[in-house]
Amino acid sequence: MDKKITLNNLFEFSTSLESHSLKWMFEDANGLISTEFLDQIIPLNNNASQYLWNVERTQKQFHSIANIKKYFKKHSELKFANKEKTKKWLYQRGIPFDRQVFWVSQPDSGFIMTWKMIIKFSENLFFAHDVLVWDQSLNWILLFSHDDIFCFGEEFDSTILNKETETLTKLIYNFKSNK
Repeated sequence: MDKKITLNNLFEFSTSLESHSLKWMFEDANGLISTEFLDQIIPLNNNASQYLWNVERTQKQFHSIANIKKYFKKHSELKFANKEKTKKWLYQRGIPFDRQVFWVSQPDSGFIMTWKMIIKFSENLFFAHDVLVWDQSLNWILLFSHDDIFCFGEEFDSTILNKETETLTKLIYNFKSNK
């Protein structure tokens, strides 16, 4: 029986960075990856990547800058800037360097990496399409929009989502009762 994938056991579904199609994102000009970084960049196998992709797609608060503003008490934005300004802004979000975060570019390409690696390789990780970075707490999120805007939301406000769910549940109940 296959083991069920959860946010708690994702590490068990890692694969080799050496043979990963996105290895180039973490290489230096000589095509090498610093040994210091290897244990901070963990590529996930296809099933675990698909799992993260699905989690992202089911979390309403992840889907847009408007939703981040709606569901998070604090938010800030940065129009994509030069490399140094972007890195400085990411650093100022206050996420500890060693915090393990999730980054998924496609259903078959997911990673666990430290926030430090997000900052270090931001130039390669954020381009042309919407990308999310988040951690297991789901208390904050970084969205890079295809419009070249970073939006960071923190302090997730679950009361808003709970009220919406409650309203929807009542509507469904009333609809079924009126049949």
